[in-house]
Amino acid sequence: MGLDCREYLDAKQFEFLFNWYIRRLKSEGPSIKAEPLSYDGFSDYDQWFQRLSIEAQTAYSEHFGEPVPAIALTNLFHLAELEIAGK
Repeated sequence: MGLDCREYLDAKQFEFLFNWYIRRLKSEGPSIKAEPLSYDGFSDYDQWFQRLSIEAQTAYSEHFGEPVPAIALTNLFHLAELEIAGK
């Protein structure tokens, strides 16, 4: 499966959420990414991810009228990070 979660979302849903994350990561990401890695689950990066996930879930639900699968939030967040990094 990897990070591609199209088995959970149709093409429009996938593009909506992926593009939402791309926009948000480009506008907010550089300052957060400079933080060293933490394993306590409460770093600025972890809190940022949680906040963005809640915002993404709200935007998705408002747009499509249904909840987004949690795995799609996580996978598309990381897929957007990789896209921005050029990997």
